[in-house]
Amino acid sequence: MSPEYLLENTIEHEGVRFLILSRDRTFIPEGKSEYHAFIIEGGNPAFTHYIIRLIRSHNDPDVYLKPLFLLSGSDHKDVLVHNLIDGVVFTKDQIPFLIDRVSELRMKLNQITHPTSISFEAKIINKTLQLLYTRDKESMDAIPYFHSGIGYFYPEMSVQFKAHDESEVLRILKISEEEGHFKTSFNQRVYLCTGCSGGYLNYREVCPKCGSSDSEAEDLVHHFPCAYVGLVSDFENTIDDELNCPKCNKTLRHIGVDYDKPSMLHTCNSCSHKYQDFNVKALCLQCGHDNEVDKLIPKTIYNYKLTKKGETLAVHGYINTNTDFEDIPGTVSFDVFKTMLKYEIERLKQNDSTSNIAYLHLANSGQIYSRIGQDRQKVLLADLIKALRHNLRSSDFITFYDSHTLLMSMNDIPSKIAKNILKDITSVLERMLKKGLKGVEVQFVTDVRQINTLLSNELQIQQLVEDL
Repeated sequence: MSPEYLLENTIEHEGVRFLILSRDRTFIPEGKSEYHAFIIEGGNPAFTHYIIRLIRSHNDPDVYLKPLFLLSGSDHKDVLVHNLIDGVVFTKDQIPFLIDRVSELRMKLNQITHPTSISFEAKIINKTLQLLYTRDKESMDAIPYFHSGIGYFYPEMSVQFKAHDESEVLRILKISEEEGHFKTSFNQRVYLCTGCSGGYLNYREVCPKCGSSDSEAEDLVHHFPCAYVGLVSDFENTIDDELNCPKCNKTLRHIGVDYDKPSMLHTCNSCSHKYQDFNVKALCLQCGHDNEVDKLIPKTIYNYKLTKKGETLAVHGYINTNTDFEDIPGTVSFDVFKTMLKYEIERLKQNDSTSNIAYLHLANSGQIYSRIGQDRQKVLLADLIKALRHNLRSSDFITFYDSHTLLMSMNDIPSKIAKNILKDITSVLERMLKKGLKGVEVQFVTDVRQINTLLSNELQIQQLVEDL
């Protein structure tokens, strides 16, 4: 059955409505629109690029996660297009074949919650995780790409940036990897401009006196029998192709036996300076800065594989990076928490006592954060920390594992008592939140584990949170 044409640019089939985006219509509906998928009329690479970037970098998840297809054209072979569309059809009669794919994606999209991310970095990470998860992608590899400002393209994240800002991708990916969203594997090593962090550099041999790359080079010849050293032009003659020594007039027959060429002499055409050792500079083709090669910014390009934690955050929403909460009183950074746990393990080896680590997880945080808005999220979390600190001892540490989960130490008490204390704390927090969030059911999940002196600090944290 052929699709039904509702309007010139709208097609519906089996209740699924497609909006066709053409060069004479680039309007992208925002919010909960009546369209279930977008189709780009291909054939013009510049237009296709523009629309894909416009959609995938949009702030509204109902836009940037929308099923997106390409109609005809060879545009889909491009790196950006190929990785950020959900399929290709070559005629409008083939649009019904997209129904199953749209249905699959809508089921995935319905699993996602959309709390507002606190920081720019968290927002970019959240969008990237959601794009990967909803498209059933387990990895994000660095792809060599001419249109990328750093020479490599991470489709789901790089599309959020203009080419001259793409060095930010490497910084944000490092944050995401450090927080456990990805595992990495080496891809390549690159060097970037110190002026703009661009990757398109023209390496040149330049004059050490004036910096010009306009020079001519000539071999130096060393004649073994008489030890004369001079330019190869001094040995050449106008009669034949033989080389004759200007000092002893002997013919040079075999290189390595009669003579060698130990070096080259460069003559600068700009300042006439003669030199054997040149400098190497890297001219940035993006900003024009001429870099000293030893001052270039070294960066390692990795491939990224999504972890279970990354998948979980894609569903529940990623609201903050670890650094976003460093200024909340009563907490320590996650790195400090891991270090203190390591010290506590060593202390317990010398003492006959019991210590514990625990988590407090706000299971419906996505619903709560979406309701209260971005400005009140940190206020809410600060209030939670204040209440926790009031009910814990000053020797116990608290850290953010993520915006949904707090980790804490509960030292020098039996695990049973620690569980009872955490249960009482949870009751206090539930009552506190219910007063400020009328009509919202607060759902806390907790667990307490006794510290095992035979296991590493990182393994014990991993085991504690593995079911979240």
